[in-house]
Amino acid sequence: MKISVNTSNISDTNDLQFKNVPSMYDGFMDVYYKGQRIAIINGLSAPLQWTAKNGSNIPYKILDKIENLVRTNLIK
Repeated sequence: MKISVNTSNISDTNDLQFKNVPSMYDGFMDVYYKGQRIAIINGLSAPLQWTAKNGSNIPYKILDKIENLVRTNLIK
C-alpha cells in the first residue's frame, strides 16, 4: 500500500516553492529552496524524497518545515 500526500493545499511560501510536474502523475511535486530542487513529494518510492546534495547548506528549520508539512498532509 502506497502512502501519499494531499498536495491540494500546498502552496508557495516565503522560503519554499512547490511546482507540479505535468509530465508525471497527479500529486507529484518538486520542492525548491532558493531555486534549488531539494525534495520530491509523492515520488515513485516514498511520500518524501530528498534530492539536495551534500553541502547544500539548507537550514534545519526548512527541513523540519517540509517534513512537518508532509506529515500533516499524509493520506492513510
